[in-house]
Amino acid sequence: MKSKQRVADHGEVFTPAWMVEAMLDLVRPETERIDSRFLEPACGSGNFVTVILERKLTVVEKRYGKSQLDFERYAVLASISTVPDRTNSESISRRSG
Repeated sequence: MKSKQRVADHGEVFTPAWMVEAMLDLVRPETERIDSRFLEPACGSGNFVTVILERKLTVVEKRYGKSQLDFERYAVLASISTVPDRTNSESISRRSG
């Protein structure tokens, strides 16, 4: 849970995992398309980008898991680039590390 001061200062709110899953289910084909792109301008602790990456890597594993070379090639394509939010770098580091 974010502090009230943090919400007031940054407009940051926490989206629970069940809601992230439900929202991403609305665009499921895109979350499972290896070359799709998502913009998450306020990724906070990475709830959305983490689930998107997990979904994409699941597709890569199913399609290309038998070949190490193909798996690695398509896993890179499915990867996600983010722009860190300096106000929340500690939370992001804990989650990604």
